[in-house]
Amino acid sequence: MRKETVPIDMSSEQKTILGFISIRQLIYLIIGGAILYTYIPIVFNIFPHFIVGGIAALISAIPTLVFIFIFGFWKKTKLHLNFDHYFLIKLNYGKQIGIWRKGSRSINWKVTN
Repeated sequence: MRKETVPIDMSSEQKTILGFISIRQLIYLIIGGAILYTYIPIVFNIFPHFIVGGIAALISAIPTLVFIFIFGFWKKTKLHLNFDHYFLIKLNYGKQIGIWRKGSRSINWKVTN
């Protein structure tokens, strides 16, 4: 069988939007922008002074921006996974833990009467 060297990394996600952002990252940016667009004016209008309202709006936007950056752009380099995919794997890890036994016979303490 003939082997060919591919000059492109085929395992990474495609950067389709302007060559530097993927569709998954664009979705995170759109959803995060929509969330910021809904609650930043509310936070800004709570405070009567313009500067205090602006500072409060910036401080309240930081957790959302950190969430967007971590889940949209951060990678676990040792595992070659995006952080959102890694987080989903970690969430489902608890469901995979169970009592495993070898063979088809049941153990006495597991049998109910």
